[in-house]
Amino acid sequence: MKILLATPSLLPDAGGPSYSVKSIERNLEENSCRVTALTRKERGGEYIGPLGRRKFIKDFDVVHNFGIWTPFNHSICVAANKAGVPHVYSPMGMLEPWALGQKKLKKQLGWLVYQRSDLEDSAAIHVTSTLEAEHVMELGVRVPIALIPHGMDIPSRLPSLENRERIMRTALFLSRIHPKKGLLELVDAWSMLRPSGWRVIIAGSDADGYGAVVDDAIARHRLQDCIHMIGPVWGEDKSKLYCSADLFVLPTHSENFGLVIPEALSYGVPVITTTGAPWHELQEKNSGWWIQPTVPALMQALEEAVSMSPSKLRMMGLNGRRLVEEKYGWQAIIQKHIELYRWIALGQTRPSFILD
Repeated sequence: MKILLATPSLLPDAGGPSYSVKSIERNLEENSCRVTALTRKERGGEYIGPLGRRKFIKDFDVVHNFGIWTPFNHSICVAANKAGVPHVYSPMGMLEPWALGQKKLKKQLGWLVYQRSDLEDSAAIHVTSTLEAEHVMELGVRVPIALIPHGMDIPSRLPSLENRERIMRTALFLSRIHPKKGLLELVDAWSMLRPSGWRVIIAGSDADGYGAVVDDAIARHRLQDCIHMIGPVWGEDKSKLYCSADLFVLPTHSENFGLVIPEALSYGVPVITTTGAPWHELQEKNSGWWIQPTVPALMQALEEAVSMSPSKLRMMGLNGRRLVEEKYGWQAIIQKHIELYRWIALGQTRPSFILD
């Protein structure tokens, strides 16, 4: 099959969607699919102007459109429809209740003018969790829903436990520096807890200058000696950061999946996150804390975590790594993508993971 993956950006600072599309592209190619990634005019993907997209798209068997609301994603949907090529839509968390509440009037208008019809014109909507599926269904869009989690690249080796038995232990936040990620709640909770021998590392790309807001909160609470913002990290530097962490914290308000959560678990790092992310498995597998997105709940979880020995935290992290190995490895995940594409493009057997 010839598959087109379309996304507004493949640059690293685009966050999870960029990682997901690149990983899907690589794994599809490793499974003998012919794949092209299409983006806006930027480094990282092929660029075709809006006027040429219909002619370009007709050469593919299926289009997978990652992201909504943008003129780019809308133009891909229009071009695929005109070319008669079936397409899949991945909302990438942009239909979650928290996300819909941001710029609400603009999105309500966009929903009426084009976004609902774009979704309903698709052959399937791809979601990554049952929670995201429920939120899409609540919007009344009557299109088959394909439940396929994100896959993970699992590191072959883990850092030794000795690497985490240091004088100063580390709680790591790694995600976009954005209001929905709960960073102010993390700063507030840490200011009241102030655990001895611990520090917080905040890593990630700054979204719309929100880093200055977080910096002000850190300074207001006089936490500059134990909370450090280090900016974005990629590749080997990111791997080293996970290897140096004793605990991962993502006090988010909303995630359709939360790629950094299984990423941290894959390095054997236990996770604290909130019910804003679909990770109840943290509690079920004793690999972390799944809490309400409030400062008191975050304080309690942090207090429990920082009082644990490195070996006990490591045991929780290893539980999480086993979960990721069993459920989120790319080998099984990419076969579901291929099965979905064959169903909508070639009329093959309806996959078992399709929800109506």
